[in-house]
Amino acid sequence: MTLRAGKIIRGASGTYKLLDALKSLTIYKAQVLSGPRMNARWYVSITMLELPMSYSNQRAVVKTAVAELENAALKREYNNYKIPDIASSPYIRTLYNALGSFEEDVRQCDAAAEDPLCLVFECLETDLQSLSSHQYRRDSRLPKIISKSVLYSTASSVVHMGLKRLDVNPNNVFLSRIDGPSPIIKLGDLGLMVKEGYNSQRLHCLPCRAPVVWQGIGCFHSSDTNREVGTLTPRESYFGASDKIVEDHTEAWCIAKLQSLVGSLGICIDYQPYKSEFELAEQLTSMEIGPGLGKLIKVGTLRQELQSLSDPSVSTRLLDFIDYLLVIDMAKRPTAREALQNPYLQYV
Repeated sequence: MTLRAGKIIRGASGTYKLLDALKSLTIYKAQVLSGPRMNARWYVSITMLELPMSYSNQRAVVKTAVAELENAALKREYNNYKIPDIASSPYIRTLYNALGSFEEDVRQCDAAAEDPLCLVFECLETDLQSLSSHQYRRDSRLPKIISKSVLYSTASSVVHMGLKRLDVNPNNVFLSRIDGPSPIIKLGDLGLMVKEGYNSQRLHCLPCRAPVVWQGIGCFHSSDTNREVGTLTPRESYFGASDKIVEDHTEAWCIAKLQSLVGSLGICIDYQPYKSEFELAEQLTSMEIGPGLGKLIKVGTLRQELQSLSDPSVSTRLLDFIDYLLVIDMAKRPTAREALQNPYLQYV
């Protein structure tokens, strides 16, 4: 049975009425009709003070799946919340309830099933992708608070258990009270976590794909600090293929842009499809549209692009912090724990 607005779903410890679909028909905002108290108070040192983090328990987010791969990701997310460091983290969206047979083997959603797998999460007001560039840049605290929350989550002991977050991007950074004295920032969507070094396929969305993933080397904890830059430049189309003006060759376009923004990525693994993309990316970087029309790839360095923004401008300290994170050499790139010690994050 698929979910729909107005439907009431019941679990062992709560009842929820679905309200509005959020982005897709598999994620709904819901009214909490009954259940345990969900407004536990977290105390998180995001600013110089210990600030209570509590909010209404009248709304929740219900997440389900409609296909086999989505069901597999949903069950992985459920299992990841069994890890104490995830379940107790004030920097990760809280899981309130699980509805359905999560302890059974992952199965496809059957249209006739009465109990589709559902996870019920705390409901925050918005996500980072939904903020306008101006709204994000007008408050100098916000990039710092977001960076600290994301880095604390990736610096947790989960990393040392051999797991790797895959989907740190503006769509999965959730926010509440951003205009108040103590904004709440949390990561969500934990269904895409794999072992350190996973390279069976390229993961991450195109704008947030780390250089080592483009190269085919794999996913590593240190690549999270590269992808953290995506949360510091939301709503700007510097990365990815949103401005692509050639037919096909999406991956090569993204690689060419990335190298224009941050410098050469080096060589990729010995895999012909990837090698062909890198070779084409080199050609795209130097290719011109036509006489007097300039190059296909028009971006400068990332620092130059950010310096061109105005009203409000991007602070020099933030630009320096972004440069600090964007080290291409994985051996020299700061880890999340090291990045948390950067002077930029010490005073919020």
